[in-house]
Amino acid sequence: MAKQGGTSGKPKGHKVALVRMDATFFFERAVRSLDRHDLPRALKYFRKVVEYEPANPVNHCNLAGVLSELGDYQASNEVLERVLLELDPKMYECYFYMANNFANLGLYDLAQEYASRYLEVDPEGEFAEEAEEMLDILVTEFGTRMVRRRRDGRIRLRGDEDVARRFLEDGRFLDAAAYLEAKVQESSDATVDRNNLSLAYYYLGDVEKAIETAKGVLELQPGNLHAVCNLAIFYRSAGKEEQTQALLDQLRRLRPIQPELAYKLGTTMGILQEHRTAYDIFNHLVRFLPRPEAPVVHALAAAAANLGRLRKAARLWEEVHVLDPSSGIGRYYEEVVREAISRGLEVLPVSYQYVLPYADTTRLNGPGSEDPGSKLGRELWPPESVVRSSLMWVLRHGDPVTKKQVIPLVVSFGGEDVERALRFLLLDDDEYLPVKQAALKGMFELQPEEIVEIGLPSRILPVDFRPESARSLAGRPEWQRIVQLAVQELQGRGETTLAKVAMEIWSEFTQLIHLQAPRVRKPELWAGALECAARHRCHLPFSRKEVAERYKVSQQGLGDRLWLIIETCMLTD
Repeated sequence: MAKQGGTSGKPKGHKVALVRMDATFFFERAVRSLDRHDLPRALKYFRKVVEYEPANPVNHCNLAGVLSELGDYQASNEVLERVLLELDPKMYECYFYMANNFANLGLYDLAQEYASRYLEVDPEGEFAEEAEEMLDILVTEFGTRMVRRRRDGRIRLRGDEDVARRFLEDGRFLDAAAYLEAKVQESSDATVDRNNLSLAYYYLGDVEKAIETAKGVLELQPGNLHAVCNLAIFYRSAGKEEQTQALLDQLRRLRPIQPELAYKLGTTMGILQEHRTAYDIFNHLVRFLPRPEAPVVHALAAAAANLGRLRKAARLWEEVHVLDPSSGIGRYYEEVVREAISRGLEVLPVSYQYVLPYADTTRLNGPGSEDPGSKLGRELWPPESVVRSSLMWVLRHGDPVTKKQVIPLVVSFGGEDVERALRFLLLDDDEYLPVKQAALKGMFELQPEEIVEIGLPSRILPVDFRPESARSLAGRPEWQRIVQLAVQELQGRGETTLAKVAMEIWSEFTQLIHLQAPRVRKPELWAGALECAARHRCHLPFSRKEVAERYKVSQQGLGDRLWLIIETCMLTD
């Protein structure tokens, strides 16, 4: 039977119009998402634009703008820094954008520094007038002073203290230690980095190493108040009461003029249960600061409550509520202290930290780092059902930054509803990456029995979070060989803490990739990629070419495996 010409059932003269998936395609969708105020979707599309045109600095600036709108100011600044360092050093407006981000983070010295830098390099620029206005406000309202941070005569694009502070505040103590060890190697007299490094060791539970590091700061700079305060807490934690009392004798006599140092000293004295001294310090701050901020007034109220001055504390928390009504901290503690008064309590142990007590449980504290006030009687908290329902609502409807903050707490509650909520977040392609990172960490803690599907940029990844699933893959000889090679290389270079970071990443990766594990033909490729991933996570610079040469592998192969580790473990900031 002969075949007839043409295609039966299809209209002639019509062609299927193929959609061209390029940077313009995703840019148009990003703009439409912005018009609809759908920031998470706009972020997704701008990331795609950057993928298709990575050399265009404007694309990166658009991405940074959306990150800033979402409240992730640190990530926004890292994108802008990349523009200045790698793409276009003359895109001076990045300095102004970074100044805005630092101001939103409350880092006013850095905000002033970057606004000034913008005016230096582009005095007639598009944002010159706004930068001048910002500087006027910073000086008038916050009393900040210009602090030039220079290295080799150039302004530093990323404040090292800011990166370290972010790691410490997020509970990433191992990353903080690896990052700060590298910084101390670069500059042996960096007292700020050494102080933060001592805290990282302390939170990791290595109290003796924390003590030695703090003592090293005092050798470089005798009388450094941050080091003395830290050392007093470390000694108390280590049970070295004689040394603790010797430092307390020094600290009781100090009254720093600078508000930042006074706040540090007052908080330290509170943690060490020296509430009378803490009260005097914070009372002086509140009386003499032109505009005392809510955390300072809260600290004074906490000292008053710990001393038994409950009515004074109640009045102060009323003031905190007026200064910062949106946080709810002043209102909460005012209700708690009035309840304590009605019950006839004489003293109310209260934390000096400016957080709600149930939010404070999300912080990973080092041994002995929690002051007695953080153990505030749980019977004075709102009922768990009320807290739980409100937090679950935030998890479903809140903004990305708030979602990220509440995930650790809802995980501590546990339950099927929490697991379902985290599953939804992990599978949602449009969800903000830091939220998915927090949800992933939560799943590692919950260890659900059923398979969890995770939406990654290139695929859907099924994961078995049960501990035995990770052991079955990690126990294979070729997979053990990978981590052994990376750890041996890093330890041989004296980077012991970074080796621990690599082991932590590999533990996560083997569990996540278990159900879709690739075949390992050359362990050295994976070992080099693992080292790069550890440096990437700790914000340490590295050369893929140099690492590939050390492991005697190809850059391309190493890069492919590095991307798989970064994507799977969500290591991208």
